[in-house]
Amino acid sequence: MVEGLHVVWHDWWQWTGLSPATWLCVGLVLALGACVQRITGFGSAVVGAPLILMLAPSLVPVVLVIYGFLQSCIVIRRYYREVAVTDISVALIGKVPGTLVGVWLLLLVPMATLELLIASIVLFAVFVTLFQFRLPVNRGSMFAGGFLSGVFGAVAAIGGPPIVLLMHGMPMERLRGNLAAFFLISSLMTLTALAFAGKVTLWLVLMSLSFFAFVVMGNALGAVLAPRLPRRLLQGVSLGLCTAAAIGLLLK
Repeated sequence: MVEGLHVVWHDWWQWTGLSPATWLCVGLVLALGACVQRITGFGSAVVGAPLILMLAPSLVPVVLVIYGFLQSCIVIRRYYREVAVTDISVALIGKVPGTLVGVWLLLLVPMATLELLIASIVLFAVFVTLFQFRLPVNRGSMFAGGFLSGVFGAVAAIGGPPIVLLMHGMPMERLRGNLAAFFLISSLMTLTALAFAGKVTLWLVLMSLSFFAFVVMGNALGAVLAPRLPRRLLQGVSLGLCTAAAIGLLLK
């Protein structure tokens, strides 16, 4: 029986293509991202993308998009009454061509170039978070924001910063509801486009499921820590971590 368990264990790690240590580190990164998302509302993909890209690049962006979709489902249950379709409709239209461009980049651009692009996207996200400039909000800017969100989301699962930059002036409840609705729909769009491009495989879906417990634990930990930890402190730590990872990708 022991020998049989050893064979199963060995076959499992061969199938994943990851060492136990790498799999555990990826799970912990996803847990950290879920925890930060629960406490600060800050995108878990911004925390996770550069770190996971360094650990297991084959998991980016599909695993992060899948968990982004699940987290949006959780948030929308609470804030669905705040959703205004008119606030996000133009951005969703812009998301379509942006997603196609992002998938095209994934298919044709070498991984070394994609790493530089993802690092730049992460640093842009950090910049947007730290310096929330007020930009004019109109149909043109929302379309452009949706387009960039589509490109960033398809390449690195980090589609939030361009939209947050435009919508952060809204009341908090309305902002959370609209962002959750936008990310819910846009995650489905991104997954569909990636699937048509052959990027969503059974292996990636099963690998995503293997990390589910980590994400649940991260969300639970975030719920416990939210009233106890200063939001700015945790956001500062997470921003520092993903900035260091992005710089590491640039210097790689």
